[in-house]
Amino acid sequence: MRIGPIEFITPPLVEGPAIMFHIPLPHFLNQIPFAMEYADGKFGLPVTITVISTWFVILMLALLFKMGTKKLEMIPGKAQIVAESVYEFVYGIIHQMLGDWTSRYFTFLGSLFVFILGCNLLMFVPIPWGGLKDGVFTLAPAFRAPTADLNTTVGLALLTTAVFLGTSVKVNGVLGYFKGLLEPMPFMLPINLVGELAKPTNISIRLFGNMFAGMVIMGLIYKAAPMVIPAPLHLYFDIFSGIVQSFVFLMLSMVYIQGSLGDAQCPNDK
Repeated sequence: MRIGPIEFITPPLVEGPAIMFHIPLPHFLNQIPFAMEYADGKFGLPVTITVISTWFVILMLALLFKMGTKKLEMIPGKAQIVAESVYEFVYGIIHQMLGDWTSRYFTFLGSLFVFILGCNLLMFVPIPWGGLKDGVFTLAPAFRAPTADLNTTVGLALLTTAVFLGTSVKVNGVLGYFKGLLEPMPFMLPINLVGELAKPTNISIRLFGNMFAGMVIMGLIYKAAPMVIPAPLHLYFDIFSGIVQSFVFLMLSMVYIQGSLGDAQCPNDK
């Protein structure tokens, strides 16, 4: 079989996440939401590049922390140093904001930060994926930053929303939470409701907008100068911006949780 020239392609700049494959479904499940016909009348659940990229990030993080905590030593090895450094750094940031409540929320907030950071930095070292198309061998990025997909950022924002709303209800009670929406005056209820809805909208759109915009800008630069590798811009859009946006999401999540806690004192853990 003759293979034609190798072609380096840049994915379309503005498009939804591509569907990579389908998970087949039995015939009686072909009417469930999100099922779609894909070949020979068969139905399946579409799996997009965002989902595959998310799986890859989760796998890499699991391997990193598994290696770092597999054999803990008083004199740590390199993997343990990395894991401990990440833990102490994130714990310190959360403790400055939440104080005595840190232990209650560290697992959620720490996992949230590390996951978003991994997603944001995924495109810094693009992993190529090759394939044949019309006799031409093409190379394209194997993954796409999950946080450049609104589905991912909205999902993360809804998790944070569930946490700070659950915190508010736990601290103030159901009636106390709804009473707070009437403060300082009952006619403020519509404004307070809009404010509550604006919180997940704010953090989801902010993260998605920055990551997607960075991806589009880098794509435009590569289309304008395909033979030039703009390394300094990669350092900004893929590393600096990715780290900053991870911190912003973490800080806003902590602000919302702290607002729900108010002046409540953390009970002593037994």
